[in-house]
Amino acid sequence: MPARGAGQHCAAPRTSARITALALVFAAFLLMTGCGDQAELTERAFVVGAALDATDDGKLLLTLQVYKPSQSVAAKGKNGKPYVNVKTSGRTVIEAIRDITIHLGRKAQFSHMRAILVSDKLARQGNLDKILDVFYRDNEPRLTCSVIITRGEAGRYLDVAPLIESTISQQYYLTERTTTRFSGKSVHMSLLKLAIQLRKAAGTATLPYLNFSTGDQTTTKPSMAGVAIIQGGKMVDKMLGFDSEGLLLLKNAYRGGMIEVACPSGDGQESVEILDVDTSKKISVTDENVNVEYRMRVDVAAMELTCSSIMGSSDEKALGESIAKQVESHAMSAFTHLQRSKSDAVDIGNTIYKYHPSVWRRLKADWPERFAQADVRFNVEVVFVSHGTSGGKPFLSGPQE
Repeated sequence: MPARGAGQHCAAPRTSARITALALVFAAFLLMTGCGDQAELTERAFVVGAALDATDDGKLLLTLQVYKPSQSVAAKGKNGKPYVNVKTSGRTVIEAIRDITIHLGRKAQFSHMRAILVSDKLARQGNLDKILDVFYRDNEPRLTCSVIITRGEAGRYLDVAPLIESTISQQYYLTERTTTRFSGKSVHMSLLKLAIQLRKAAGTATLPYLNFSTGDQTTTKPSMAGVAIIQGGKMVDKMLGFDSEGLLLLKNAYRGGMIEVACPSGDGQESVEILDVDTSKKISVTDENVNVEYRMRVDVAAMELTCSSIMGSSDEKALGESIAKQVESHAMSAFTHLQRSKSDAVDIGNTIYKYHPSVWRRLKADWPERFAQADVRFNVEVVFVSHGTSGGKPFLSGPQE
């Protein structure tokens, strides 16, 4: 009997401990909640895109593209836009953002924002870093959100109907990435990458440039084929056409695109596809002069041969030399363009600071002028990866004798 009593006496503390543990777990469940701020979905306006413009009276004009709940459109039994654009203004960005409640009755929520558009007029006024400051400080916007400079008023680009995606903001987000990857005509820029570039020694960043096509009016849509140059938080230049492709070549950011070369006879052109480019540079500073030597390995595929044949190594070498000259021409044109605007958007100053900080301290004060006087040389190597499935001659050229 004493042994049994002792066992019962020991069981009591264990039972009490279990009850206490269960009570703590239950209390923890009571404290859990689905939303940290206890906000309902119907109290939030989910922003997918934002556009910033300057007004004539010195204020900021903010256009927010807000995604509509799908059930509101489906309930009416008819097609409708899945978004709405709301315009507000204020002395600061945050003031304009808070004013969205007076139009929608909901508070803006930025965790799903895909793109921020800034007009070139506002960007040329400077303080781009301060204008975007709220998107860095707030915990909702994602640092992967695209930042894009527009030609003219940024708000009107959100009024364009999307071609494929549900919203034009999502289309810009995807276009900004795929253009860089497959056409080589613009750059990819996110909030995170922009902050990194502007905080480097040279303080220069490159942003995608969005503009309305000036061609056939029946196909007028915004096209992302250009680069805006930002220096010290201010847009100082833009690059279009060949220069934008050359800039990507210089930055070792060219991942794919097409390049046209003249036919040997001088009549017409043919195209090859650039599959990859590996660019390296060697920088030397002698007697306060900056010398830059670029080496580029360009992997290409013959995609549209209209006037050339690659039937042997000599033909391949001749076409490769023509391609190398064209690549060098693009790169030289872009470098000369940057020198005219004294904008080191190709990380030469950043490279000097990284490997020779003492040299950079000596050059930093008048670096824009030194960059404008820098000497540059190119060494381009072209490697044919493919001649296409039809061999090394034009497909409809007839049988070989």
